[in-house]
Amino acid sequence: MFSDRAADMVLRARRREYDGWLIVGIVFLSSALSIGTSNYAFGLYVEPLEETFGWTRTEILASLSFWAIGSLTAPLLGRFMDNYGARPLLVGTMALFGVSLVLRPMMTELWHFYALSFLQFFAFSGMNMLPAGRLVGLWFPKSKGRAMGFATMGNNFGGLTVPILTGYLLAVATWGSAFVVTGILSFAVALLATLFVHERTTQRVASSQGSESSTATTGLVGLTVKEALRSDAFYYVTAATALGSFTYSALLPQISTHLLDQGTEDASVVTLLSLLAAFGMAGKGTFGYLAERFTARIAMMLSLGGQALLISVIVAYPVGIHLWVVVPIFGFFFGAYGVLMTLLLQENFGLKYFGSIAGLSGLVVMIPAFAGPLMAGASFDYLGSYGPAFLAVVALFVTAILLLTRVKPPMQRLAELSQE
Repeated sequence: MFSDRAADMVLRARRREYDGWLIVGIVFLSSALSIGTSNYAFGLYVEPLEETFGWTRTEILASLSFWAIGSLTAPLLGRFMDNYGARPLLVGTMALFGVSLVLRPMMTELWHFYALSFLQFFAFSGMNMLPAGRLVGLWFPKSKGRAMGFATMGNNFGGLTVPILTGYLLAVATWGSAFVVTGILSFAVALLATLFVHERTTQRVASSQGSESSTATTGLVGLTVKEALRSDAFYYVTAATALGSFTYSALLPQISTHLLDQGTEDASVVTLLSLLAAFGMAGKGTFGYLAERFTARIAMMLSLGGQALLISVIVAYPVGIHLWVVVPIFGFFFGAYGVLMTLLLQENFGLKYFGSIAGLSGLVVMIPAFAGPLMAGASFDYLGSYGPAFLAVVALFVTAILLLTRVKPPMQRLAELSQE
C-alpha cells in the first residue's frame, strides 16, 4: 500500500526516539478536529442553518442522531483495527470525515444535510477512541493513564480552538466556508497519519522511554471477545458508559445555545466554551493520573458525579457571574469522561482484542446518540428550554454511578489467579 511505503520512507529518514509522543500527538489532532467540529462547534451552526434553509431546531439537532451510525460501525472498525492496525483506520476515517465537511456548501435539501452527517459519524470512532486506545496501550503500557489523558486532551483542544475558528469564519465569511476549512484540516491530519503512525515499538531506541521501549504488538494481553461477553463487568461497563455518553449528545452540543437562549451574551458564551474546553484538558490529565492510582472505575464515578452536580447548577441558575466558575469546573469533570471511557475498557478487558470489545460495547451508545439530540430538541420545542432535558441527563448519570459500583474487573481476577 502507498501509505505503508510512504511511512517506511519517512521512518528510515529520521530518528525515532520520540515516535510514541509523535503518534500520540497525531491522535490528539484527530480527536481535536472530530470532537471540536461535531460537538463543541455544532451549536454555532444552528442559527445560520435556520436562517439559510428555514429548518427547525429539532430538524437540525436530529443530524446529531447519526452519531448512532458510529456506534453501529464501531465493531466493524474495531475488528478492522485488530487485524490491520490503527494507521489505515485513522487515515481512512479522517479522509472520510473531511469529505463529509467540504461537500456541505453544496447542500440544498435537508436530506443532503442528513446524508453528509451519516458520512461524518460513520467514521467517528475510527478518529478518536479506537486508535487512541490501541496506540497508547502499545507505546505507553506503564503510564497509559497520563498518556491517554494527553491524547484525549485533543477533544478539549478542539473545543478550545475549533469554535473560535468557526466563529471567526462565520463572522467574516459563511457557514459553508467554515465547513470547508475544517474539512481541509482533516485531510492534513490524514496525511500526517499516513506518514508517521506505526506500531513497530520493538524497533525503538532503548533509552527513549526506559522499560516501555521493549513493548511489542505481539505482547498484547487481554480477554477474548467471548470471555468479555461472558463477564458481568462487560454489561455493567457498557450500560454505564452508554448513560454517561448522554453528555456528548444531549449536553455539550446544546449548552452554548442554552446559555444564549437564557440571556448570556454571545461573546461571553464563546469565552465560556473556551474555558470549558481548557479546563477539560486539565481534567483529562488529572483523571488519567487518578485512574492509574485509584482505578478508572472510581475516577469515572467521580467524573459523572461532578458533571451531575454542576449541570444542575447551570439549569437552576443559567445567568450570572457564577457561570465563570461553574462552567469551567463542569468542563474539568466533563473532560475526564473522554479518557476514562477507554481506560475503563482496558482496565476490565485488556488490549489484545480492545478494538472488537470496544466496538461491541459502543453499540449501545447508539441509544444516547439517537435519543439525546431528539430529547434536547423536544425539550426546547415543547417546553421552551433545554433545562428539562439536562436534568433528565443528571438522573442518568446517577444511574451510571450505581452501575459502576457493581463492576469487578475480569482482568484483575485473571492476574490474581496467575499469581497463585
